[in-house]
Amino acid sequence: MAPSIPVLPLLDVHRAVVELRLAGSWHSYHVADAPSLAAALANAVGLPRFDARARELSVRIPRAGKPAGQALFFSLNEFSLVLPTATLVG
Repeated sequence: MAPSIPVLPLLDVHRAVVELRLAGSWHSYHVADAPSLAAALANAVGLPRFDARARELSVRIPRAGKPAGQALFFSLNEFSLVLPTATLVG
């Protein structure tokens, strides 16, 4: 299993898009529950971590009796880089 890496995500709640800078370039992902991710990021007890193999963003939030917090996992779907082939005539 590939290790996860710490990231600083940019989140657009209205479009449900998370952007991550990985290996020097930006990648855009769709997240199904953007409001929950926003709430988790607002209460995070450490840096979020991204697992590229699982395409998951993990965020630790505070929990009583758990000094390291509780991990929440958010599945991310990367947007395709394929450009449209449609043309406009006229």
